[in-house]
Amino acid sequence: MMLPIIGTIRNTVKIAQMDHKWQQKKKDGNVLKKEMDPQAKQIQKYKEDLQKMRESRQMSSIDAKLKAGGLLTPEEITYLQQKCPQKYKEYVELKNEREAYKRQMESCKTKEDVEKLKMAKMNGFLAEAKSVKNNPNIPEGQKRALMEKILRRTMGIQDEYMEFVRSGKYKALPTEEELAEETKEKAGRGEGLEEGLKNSEAESLDQEENEIPEEAAELESREDLKQEKAESQRGNVKKSRKSKTDVLPDLKQAADAVFQEIEMDLKGYLKAYTP
Repeated sequence: MMLPIIGTIRNTVKIAQMDHKWQQKKKDGNVLKKEMDPQAKQIQKYKEDLQKMRESRQMSSIDAKLKAGGLLTPEEITYLQQKCPQKYKEYVELKNEREAYKRQMESCKTKEDVEKLKMAKMNGFLAEAKSVKNNPNIPEGQKRALMEKILRRTMGIQDEYMEFVRSGKYKALPTEEELAEETKEKAGRGEGLEEGLKNSEAESLDQEENEIPEEAAELESREDLKQEKAESQRGNVKKSRKSKTDVLPDLKQAADAVFQEIEMDLKGYLKAYTP
């Protein structure tokens, strides 16, 4: 892996040495016309070879990022725009799609909404890939190019999703169960305030009674026990319902499964039809 770099260093040193000798001969006045042209051409050829090697490495790095659906640096964008306008156009489309998807995730109300959005996006890619693959009217070369583009888009969306999940915005989102509980608590606080007003009125009416008969007190105690038991049962039902409605792990697993399916399908197709 180090050979190209070593070769580049050697070529650079060689050019520098030749250029130094050339400048020294020019300074001493010992340069003949017949030896200027071959030496100048050789120096120019080395410089051109080095430039081609640099461009080849830069293009390879850009291609690797594009294949992974990644984002480019400003310098890489400028280079791509100048050297390969078609790839630049595809990169802009990919970047715009990622930004639109990010805005959609940011507008989600719950974590489940984020997973549903991802699943819908991945299912769309999967359907598109299968349509291209099964279309007999598309030549194999064109199919390969379309599949590569779908794969880049898929990887870009997955990358954007992972960035969002790691962010504080995703962590701050409630689950659907938490959102439902919050809504219920708000409603309960409103009912509690109304009940408190009613109790206050009832207490003012009961102030005229000085003693509660012993039988009535015992009956009230029994009623309290019944109420506690009923509340305990409701609590158990609530826990049971919560476990049934906690669908976030299942949604995440399903969304990841669709991503893995399309990734394997596309990579397998491209591997099979790569000349």
